[in-house]
Amino acid sequence: MFAIAFFAFVRSNLPDVKVHRIDIYKFNVTKLQNENKDTLEVDVRIMVNVTNGNKKMTLLYGKMKVETKVEGFKLPNVHLDGFKQNTMTTNDLKIHPQELRSTVNKDDAKELKLTADQNELVLSLKLKGTIQFWYNGRMLSKMYLKVSCEGIEKHKVDLAVAHECNVKLSFVRKRGLQLGVECYHDFLKSLGHDPQ
Repeated sequence: MFAIAFFAFVRSNLPDVKVHRIDIYKFNVTKLQNENKDTLEVDVRIMVNVTNGNKKMTLLYGKMKVETKVEGFKLPNVHLDGFKQNTMTTNDLKIHPQELRSTVNKDDAKELKLTADQNELVLSLKLKGTIQFWYNGRMLSKMYLKVSCEGIEKHKVDLAVAHECNVKLSFVRKRGLQLGVECYHDFLKSLGHDPQ
């Protein structure tokens, strides 16, 4: 029962993650001679707000791997450095994969070009790493962090409608839950609450 309370406590302190800007530097479809395929070139930058809205908990992020897709085409992965996030602060993450160059059949190329011209591109992001929850100089828990941003519609983001992402946690090791519960027990005691 106490473990359930601990996990609920950690979930209540999750960061808020939103995609708030998408810059398309290049989205070109080039026709190839004497072939039934065209060349697609994509260069995109995505800006993501990560907010720690907690008044007492400091968050420490490890290195993160980012997977990006534009209209289903997977761009090269991006690796972000870890960072510390104090209480009630927001960090802006810049995700700029290397340019994608891929061959597509002519029918798909035509549809992609039309989608881009009408500003109806749809993107997705997945961020994976670790996160630590700190209170009063002590780590309460270290967990795996997975952020999923599916179905990001560029035209909505351009209208200042930020896309909210889904944030999930899982324990780093088998003893992670036990250690976390012990730290949470001490945390409640430090606040003057009876954890029994």
